[in-house]
Amino acid sequence: MNIKARESLRKRAACAAVSALLLPAAFRAEAGELAAVISSPSAPYTQALSGFKAALPLPYESYDASKPGFAPPEDLRFVAAFGVRAAAVDYPPGTRLVYALAPVIARKPGWHEISMLPAPEKAVDAYQALQPSLKRLAVFWSKYPDERYIGELVKAGAPRGITIIPVKIKSPDFFPERLRSLMEKIDAFWLMPDPALINPGSLMVLANFSCANAIPFYAPTSALVQDGASASFSADFEAAGAAAARVISNIYHGEDQPAVTYPGNAVMRVNTELADKCRWPFKK
Repeated sequence: MNIKARESLRKRAACAAVSALLLPAAFRAEAGELAAVISSPSAPYTQALSGFKAALPLPYESYDASKPGFAPPEDLRFVAAFGVRAAAVDYPPGTRLVYALAPVIARKPGWHEISMLPAPEKAVDAYQALQPSLKRLAVFWSKYPDERYIGELVKAGAPRGITIIPVKIKSPDFFPERLRSLMEKIDAFWLMPDPALINPGSLMVLANFSCANAIPFYAPTSALVQDGASASFSADFEAAGAAAARVISNIYHGEDQPAVTYPGNAVMRVNTELADKCRWPFKK
């Protein structure tokens, strides 16, 4: 090889090295650094994982956090966690975490939430379309979501002529008292997807009050419509998984992402079996 050829090769190698340094770290990720972790093999998490798999154009490893002795590999850098247990795993320092189906409050740097709730404006529009007479909507919450979402709801309701009434509840035991106090002050109430407030007893109290007083009970998931709620406007678990896939793919490729992402494909589901019996004021 002559001097000129060696010099040309040296320059190409130097340029390649500089280019590698300038590329975002995400583009240099190696196999095994991206994973999906589910909290258990129950239906919500496996459905979310199915949506994640279908929407993710990248190779990944999958793990079940409920298996005895589970510990995340030390080389993980990008994780999609489905459920509270999966989100609470002690991942390696610097891990970029995208979590779904988990009402995690203390977000950390590098964490991204796939909300269990629809975008505030879309939710208000959907419930107003279902119930045109809606002017006063109580929102029951305890720990999830935080004041930020409630504040966004208040802002979304104002230009639409809907007053959002935030009602923070310490425990489900307080529902009967608060419902009685709100009796003639609300047109409907919406329960947030807060595990601290949802149990068979609280759902029965809310559903019975709603039906007896013709005040719609809007639920956080469609499953609760089968338990007596009036309606729900929410995305399914697969949509949450697909949203997690899009966010983690963007992060992997070095793109900035918002701290909270609302999944698309939210669908209104109405309890048609009880609508007439309970005299809910829904648009015909």
